[in-house]
Amino acid sequence: MPTRTYGLPLLLLALASPVSSQTTDRKAIVSGVDQAAADTLIGAIPVDGGATLAERMAEYGIPGISVAVLRDGELAWARGFGVKLVGSGDEVDAETVFSVGSVSKVGAAATTLRLVDEGRLDLDVDVDDYLTSWQIPQNDFTDTSPVTLRRLLSHTAGTTVHGFADFQPHEALPTTVQILESSGPAKNPPVLVDTEPGTLWRYSGGGTTIEQLVIEDVTEMPFPEAARVHVFEPLGMSRSTYENPISASHGNIARAHDFRGQPAALPRGWEAMPETAASGLWTSPSDYARLLIAFRESWLGESEFLSQPLAQDLMTEVPPGNFGLGPILEGEGPTRNYSHGGANNSYKALFMVFLESGDGAVVFTNGTRGQLLIDEVMAALAATEGWPETDD
Repeated sequence: MPTRTYGLPLLLLALASPVSSQTTDRKAIVSGVDQAAADTLIGAIPVDGGATLAERMAEYGIPGISVAVLRDGELAWARGFGVKLVGSGDEVDAETVFSVGSVSKVGAAATTLRLVDEGRLDLDVDVDDYLTSWQIPQNDFTDTSPVTLRRLLSHTAGTTVHGFADFQPHEALPTTVQILESSGPAKNPPVLVDTEPGTLWRYSGGGTTIEQLVIEDVTEMPFPEAARVHVFEPLGMSRSTYENPISASHGNIARAHDFRGQPAALPRGWEAMPETAASGLWTSPSDYARLLIAFRESWLGESEFLSQPLAQDLMTEVPPGNFGLGPILEGEGPTRNYSHGGANNSYKALFMVFLESGDGAVVFTNGTRGQLLIDEVMAALAATEGWPETDD
């Protein structure tokens, strides 16, 4: 896995006036907001000379970016910059939702863990015991060791299919079973077990799709509904949805843009990700921060969202990789952090939170080259927020 370094000697990045500065009116976000920090996202970027955030957005063709910053385990501020659609003047604000790619997997893990706490699922039981609409194709590997939820959440289950192609607005969407079987309109190869479970770390969106079907079969709900009932509603995440394609009626949606920063040629302005648990979440940084805060508070024994023992499992690596039950885990002591990135065709996303301090950030963009800008913004925040270095 690549490592991240946020503590390099850096030059200042100042927020320029052409970038939008709208904020939300929701009490849960406004409460405790550090308006001065939100007004002056000052940080650093590794280039010669100063540059404004607007200039860096233009350099990478990123029309819009949204940021939420955590301090001491609470939301310090959340704010959008730029526009949802280039040339429109339709500004990004703290409530604008973005497609967040594989950041979706951590929300799916939260859904699974809630069901574990309810006693409806067990992390270490063969998932075929829960599956009623499909079964994992059996072979010598599955006969030797079972595919379990603990292994699926940590990418150690030996499952295939790294990721999935996005679907265009005119394309039919496959069901979860069709994705796993590679039938109907599915674009991926079938999801199989080709390595003994528990012996190898290998990133697998296919494994997350098995997790998705477990949730659907056990709850007898479509996955988006199960996530809403078990995670979004309890945490007040009213801007988050796994609905695909997301309905225009959801409102305040960041549109897709290509590597030049031009609108993607999509009639509705965005694609669909039927592999919803793996890559289909639409959310805002401030909404998603609620989940990250709930994880840490549960780990501390200060929240009933998850039982403390289960939250501590969540934040413990599952060998042989460095994933816990959903997030990537890195560092020790003050540098110990949980994180995950996401990348769909026209959107990029990242979150990172230090477990000990509760400091961190969530950053989403609506451009193909968004990861380059996210790296610079995270470096800027590391400098201004005083985060410890995380070069492991």
